[in-house]
Amino acid sequence: MPDISEVAFARVKEVFEQWAMYDAVVQHDYMRHTELAAALADWATEFAQPLEIVDLGCGDAGLATNGFRAAHVKHYLGVDLSESSVERARGHLSIWSGRAEIICGNLAETLAGLTGESVNTVLASYSLHHFSTSDKIKLVSEVWRLLKPGGAFLWIDAVRDNGESRDDYISRLTHTMEKDWVGLTVEQRRRGVEHVRTSDYPETSAWMRDEVAAAGFNRSATLLKDEFFDGWVFTKP
Repeated sequence: MPDISEVAFARVKEVFEQWAMYDAVVQHDYMRHTELAAALADWATEFAQPLEIVDLGCGDAGLATNGFRAAHVKHYLGVDLSESSVERARGHLSIWSGRAEIICGNLAETLAGLTGESVNTVLASYSLHHFSTSDKIKLVSEVWRLLKPGGAFLWIDAVRDNGESRDDYISRLTHTMEKDWVGLTVEQRRRGVEHVRTSDYPETSAWMRDEVAAAGFNRSATLLKDEFFDGWVFTKP
């Protein structure tokens, strides 16, 4: 798989600044945002600690603010490369006024610049699949460095079936998008499909679990199990 270039990140940014399309995906729950928000809320209750969150590829911070709305959030840092995401996120983050900040920039570079063992929660929802395999490994290592002992890595993403090629996954997902995501206009579906074909590099669930375990994490919970998307909680001992 090729490295993900600046051109590819520019394509990601362009797609996620099409807010009418993004809002339609969330409204019609095509990527299971409702289920995910409920799962995050349940996890936060069980975690039973004030949350110190870094949200990697936060978008408009809608998932975090919905999922952790009832939790005690001590501090939240969102990172996204889209200027318009940052602007929208500021509106959602008003619920944590004085305890939330957001950075517009490359999440890998931002993550590398954060102090080690400084937070107890890292959320990465639908963001890391835009990176190459080698870069994902580096990012997981950086998440380990960032988390305090006992902290949690919440990884939600596009996930290939074990043994499934990228091409087969892309074909399967885009077929469903074209046929079933009818809450989007024809043009929005075309843009979404093009984004998936050019910018998505999902790994298999086995690879993801194995690499996170190799970094030192324990898997402690499942947040989502879907035909195209999975989510887990990994804990740093």
